[in-house]
Amino acid sequence: MCGISQNPDTNEYVIVFQKNCNCKERGDVGTDKKFEWCRPCQISDLKQNFSSWTSGNNKIDNFMEEMQLKIESHNDIIVEWIPYNQFSIIEEIRNGDFARVYLAKWKNGLLEYKEGKYKRNPSKEVTLKCLNNSQNVIDNLLNKVKSYSIKINEGNIAKIYGISQNPVTKDYVIVLPTDCNCKKCGEIYTNILVKWCKPCQINNLKQDFVNWTSGNEAIDNFIQKMQLKIERYNDMVVKWIPYNQFNIIQEIR
Repeated sequence: MCGISQNPDTNEYVIVFQKNCNCKERGDVGTDKKFEWCRPCQISDLKQNFSSWTSGNNKIDNFMEEMQLKIESHNDIIVEWIPYNQFSIIEEIRNGDFARVYLAKWKNGLLEYKEGKYKRNPSKEVTLKCLNNSQNVIDNLLNKVKSYSIKINEGNIAKIYGISQNPVTKDYVIVLPTDCNCKKCGEIYTNILVKWCKPCQINNLKQDFVNWTSGNEAIDNFIQKMQLKIERYNDMVVKWIPYNQFNIIQEIR
């Protein structure tokens, strides 16, 4: 807002704005004038579009509608119900007890706000996390979805693109970006920013136990327990270090 004035003929007060800061549809001030994005207009468009899609499950539909209406910025993700036939080149990367993880191409792709309107980014690479028997535990599925974020700028929280359903197994599928899941185990990185996976690191340390020994079982067990306590990518991994690894040894005390 630049200021306030008054029409001398009508005595009506006037709010003065910069050029191009008002929504062209509603006339009110846009939510984000830099990107010409208006939240009330977008919310209205989303509500009008509710009737054009369905998961076939009222609880999931209501949940996804609520997620869509939480958008607050032009770069927030609009979580969608994505028909399974939108996915191609599906490649399994992990088959676990509770979920199977795949890489795939999303034909239409994600809705992204560019140049004043939403556009599709076709052939988008995505991760598909298929939750085993999830058709029988909808609440568990939705609780899992709640752990993801629609905020692009929330660095270390995994993002979500949408939900789908395998028409053959009836298992529900969480559709995710490819950069938040570990390429080795398929689980979400413990630290997404540096692509660090705690379960994989723990597994690597355990596999390495046979490659070293202090010669003393109590010391070996102690070091192993210390190693398995790591919680972050920059935690120190305590090791048994052979003495011949040291040189230029100088006594200081």
